[in-house]
Amino acid sequence: MPGRVAHDGEPATEPMTNAVLDFRPSQHGFRFANRFEPGSTARLGLFDPRLIAMGNPSFGLCGGMALTVRDMYEKQVDPPPDRQVPANGSRRFRALVRRQVQSLDWFRLPLRFYTLAALHPSAPTWWSRLLRRRSIGDVVLHEEWPAIRREIDGGHLAMVGLVRGASFNPFRLTLNHQVLAYAYRVAPDRVTLRIYDPNHPDRDDVEAVMNLVDGRPTTFEASTGEPLRGFFLAPYARQEPRAWNAPS
Repeated sequence: MPGRVAHDGEPATEPMTNAVLDFRPSQHGFRFANRFEPGSTARLGLFDPRLIAMGNPSFGLCGGMALTVRDMYEKQVDPPPDRQVPANGSRRFRALVRRQVQSLDWFRLPLRFYTLAALHPSAPTWWSRLLRRRSIGDVVLHEEWPAIRREIDGGHLAMVGLVRGASFNPFRLTLNHQVLAYAYRVAPDRVTLRIYDPNHPDRDDVEAVMNLVDGRPTTFEASTGEPLRGFFLAPYARQEPRAWNAPS
């Protein structure tokens, strides 16, 4: 894999330690961004979905998009050239919604987001010591990062959950995000994941970084400037990308 290409087009000098074959977000990811108009995502029998709405795509379909990109890549299906999101109610829109629901893993994924956000602080506190709760950095370093690494080393794109806040409020779960990790770089002071981010189409330079400094809490940062407190390996179950094999 070639060295990193910065957003301004200038090549960087740090090569990836390992990567999934020739995967590139600009080639294998969706061309449209994760920005959907408000509305409903499901139809209840004969009821108009505008009268009984289930879900709201304006909150994002990042999990459905990331799962679908992995589905297509593994089946060697090219993503559509469209730069506009599929129309609400279309076959491809319904396919993304279905994969979004499946990405929740029977609500185990939101629970994982909540647990890491609420019960694992960035640095030890009196209550985390009392409850014997490790910091989120410790969990990522010793459990989640090795799992993500094994996935990529095995030649697979890794579904990754990005924890973006710290809150006991469950309504803030929508601040979190799902992406695909396809490469990583290991250095003495940091681990860098190269990711396909549905919010940033056509970009091959998006990264999530775990900073490692002896004697200090592990910290995280996103190359896009968005907040990041940690990340973890999310589940993936293969599905045939039928909606993307033919014109919509």
